[in-house]
Amino acid sequence: MKRNSFTLIELLTVVAIIGLLIAILFPALSAARERAMIVRASAELKLIGDALDAYSMENNDKVPPGRTYCEVDKKDQWCDLPVELTRHNWIHKGSADGKISSAMIDIFNPGHTYKYKAPGRGFLNYAVDYVSLWIPDNFPNDPFDAAPFTLTGNNYDNFHIPRDAAGQVIPSPVKWVIWSLGPRFDENHDLATHAPIPRSSWYQGTGSKGVIPRIRTREGDTLALP
Repeated sequence: MKRNSFTLIELLTVVAIIGLLIAILFPALSAARERAMIVRASAELKLIGDALDAYSMENNDKVPPGRTYCEVDKKDQWCDLPVELTRHNWIHKGSADGKISSAMIDIFNPGHTYKYKAPGRGFLNYAVDYVSLWIPDNFPNDPFDAAPFTLTGNNYDNFHIPRDAAGQVIPSPVKWVIWSLGPRFDENHDLATHAPIPRSSWYQGTGSKGVIPRIRTREGDTLALP
């Protein structure tokens, strides 16, 4: 007798097989998507780095000031990309209302730009202030696997801190840093690892936390994800 339909057992078997295939393929697809996003973020950070270089060339090797805010409605704009980069179209302008400083939006932080910090004069709540950057003592050779809170280092602002035994200000070994928050932003992790300069604060592969940085040293070298 000819059958025109499947039995319940046959249907359940097909569903189980499909579920098994999804379980096998989904992690691989997710990992591939994450890697593609990392590549895109790294490429966009390079473009921003080129814009910073262009700015420096036209401004006697100076860098744009960094900006931070204490107001609740500005906290997500902490360390946003400097608007100075948009004034000569080195990067595209942001929103017309000024809430987003540029069109270079962090792929892992929708609605907000990639982050930027440079030790030196900057702005806090629109007032002139000094921006400091925490750098480990053994930079740029600090370990990728350093445990949280184990690194020693200093905040550098190129004006007041740190100072040597003679009382002279020690210049920062980092000129600027730009970074993405990465795929699994965790504020506590960033604080514990002193992100974004220490390599232990960087993204270290599929499934990990950490930032995606691009660093320009005082000597002109570039450090980024391997």
